[in-house]
Amino acid sequence: MKTLAEAVLRPDYRGERPAVMEHLWGLSRHAIVHFTGIDPVVERGRVNEAFRRLAEVFEVDLVWGGGLPDENSEIFDWSDGQPVKRNRRGETMVQWGIFGAAHQEDGRHFTHVPKPESIDAALDFQPLAYFPQTVEEYRRQFEQDYQRMQASCGEICLPLPHHYTTAFHWALAIFGFELLCKAGLEEDRFGCLMERFVEISRRITTAWAQVGGIKGFILHDDLAMAGGPVFSPAWYRRMIFPHYPSIFEPLKKANIPVIFTSDGDINDFVDDIFAAGADGLNFEHMVDLSRLVRDYGDKILIGNMNSHTLAAGPKEAIEHEVRRCLEAGSAAPRFVINVGGQLTHDIPVAHLEYYLAVRQRLSRRRRDLRGARLTTTT
Repeated sequence: MKTLAEAVLRPDYRGERPAVMEHLWGLSRHAIVHFTGIDPVVERGRVNEAFRRLAEVFEVDLVWGGGLPDENSEIFDWSDGQPVKRNRRGETMVQWGIFGAAHQEDGRHFTHVPKPESIDAALDFQPLAYFPQTVEEYRRQFEQDYQRMQASCGEICLPLPHHYTTAFHWALAIFGFELLCKAGLEEDRFGCLMERFVEISRRITTAWAQVGGIKGFILHDDLAMAGGPVFSPAWYRRMIFPHYPSIFEPLKKANIPVIFTSDGDINDFVDDIFAAGADGLNFEHMVDLSRLVRDYGDKILIGNMNSHTLAAGPKEAIEHEVRRCLEAGSAAPRFVINVGGQLTHDIPVAHLEYYLAVRQRLSRRRRDLRGARLTTTT
């Protein structure tokens, strides 16, 4: 699978099976035990073994972000019914499979950074005071991170490192949604603030570009919600997208494919993202896959399956969703199967089994690259 993963990142990929990128961290304890026979809540020393088995069962080729869980991953027992717990650092966490996700405050991810108390304080915010690392310091950290990612995955799948706050998401992660909306209307000062955030992102991509062995890189910015963009598309074209080429540049110069990721309905922004230099796009079910295949069929296209369909069912709906994605995506040589919103702990095991069986059956059909039709392999 790792060989296929490296191949799909190259422009000349023409494989028989679409590659797969799944987010396994959110799977329920019950699902992990069912598919692997290991209960990592009880046998915590076997967490990496369990997730390697899961990666094999689900035929995962690419892993988003930090690799697979290992013995350093903090595991929670959510069977006590408590909705919120505290991690080793005392931060509040909500359930994410057998792990915890940071409890967000109005969209704030970086809760360790004090939230500005006013619009003026937000617009004057100095992010380098909280993220002061130099390129060299980042590089040393990232080399260690990537070694750990590779060790966690072994030869089973390929980890794709990521940077979560490319540009727009910096302000959301620190200010929260309401303060971001207010500050964003002060365009002159917000533009200066964005330059300060982007300086950090450029340091980060420059450092990652110097780490050896990386085959692809994910840059994330949640530009929109399910209902569409937060601001008008014209605002993003003034405030956000002009920064992307300089953030992408170090990775592009190092011949590392840039895969851009955003939640929400980003149909308005597809052209802007690729015009900025992205080599691929990871997207949710709200985005028009047929349009992407038509206009950007040479790019790495990852996603489009709806996790809510897998959770809710019934089986007929799951099969329809898988078939819809594969029939549209198969016309793009580097289409990668992915459930947007992750394989979450609320998906019943029976639905996971059915999804996997349908996906395997349909994805093993030869792709007719002259159209979007799936034909049976002989």
